Formats: sequence, C-alpha cells, structure tokens
Amino acid sequence: MANNDSFSNTNYTDMQCVLSYELICLLQWLVEHNNPQLKSIIKKALDAGLKKEIKKANNHNNFNNLEEIQHNVVDFFKVLESLLVESIHEQTAQKTLVNNLMPTIEHIDTAGCDDATIRSSIERVVTKIENHTKEPAEELLFKELLRRWKPTKNKDGFN
Repeated sequence: MANNDSFSNTNYTDMQCVLSYELICLLQWLVEHNNPQLKSIIKKALDAGLKKEIKKANNHNNFNNLEEIQHNVVDFFKVLESLLVESIHEQTAQKTLVNNLMPTIEHIDTAGCDDATIRSSIERVVTKIENHTKEPAEELLFKELLRRWKPTKNKDGFN
C-alpha cells in the first residue's frame, strides 16, 4: 500500500489527491464486479437520510465551497483505503492461520466428516481467533468439529 501523508494535509485548496494503485484497482473492481451491491448501498443511504441531505444541499448550495468538496472526496478515499488495508491484513492473517492448521486438517478423516462441516468449522475457528481467543487453534478446530459432527448410522450400526 502506498502510504501517502497528503491525506492528512489540512490545506485542501492547494492539495492534489494522490491515489494508491491498490485503491484504483479497488475502485475499478467495484465498478466492474459489484454494481448490484453498490446500488444496494446507495439505496440504503438514500433511505437513511442521504436524499434529505441532497435536497438540503441543492436548496442551500452547500457545496459551493471548493475546500469542503475536496475535503469530502479526500475523506471518502481515506476511508476506502483504510478499509482496504484492514481487509488485506485480515485476509492475510486468516490465510496464515488456515495454512498453520493445514497439517491438522490433513489428518481429519473425511469419511466421518464432510467437507462442508470441515470448512464451516475452520471459518468458526478463524473468527474465534480474530476475536482474540487464547485457546490453541488446533484445539479450537477439534472442538468445533465435534460440535458440528452429526454421526450417521450405517448397516453396522455406526459410521
């Protein structure tokens, strides 16, 4: 991630907005792949008061101030960049955790536990660890598998 201190600049009139390559990729991705989700966000914003704000701004010409407009745009990109960085870090941590659990996962007998159960158990463990649970990941995984396991009877009476 490009770390650009220009966002913290308080003089918005002379400032040029510099966007990181990652942020530009995010914007392009959102436009190309997430139009329905973006539309949903916009509808929720309109329902939550954006429509009133737009009418108020149109009636009072609140956006005549160039500095205020630049401030709003910069704040929007700051939040997007921050959320992108946070999401990348969370995803990296999640992948690391799953990779550390791979030796344990490889020892699970898939005859007694289906892939969906294993996958949902791993997701639950990752969530617990992200919430700062001190318990070892392997132990959490085993407990979660036991909690979700639904044994079925076969012709011998047990699975």
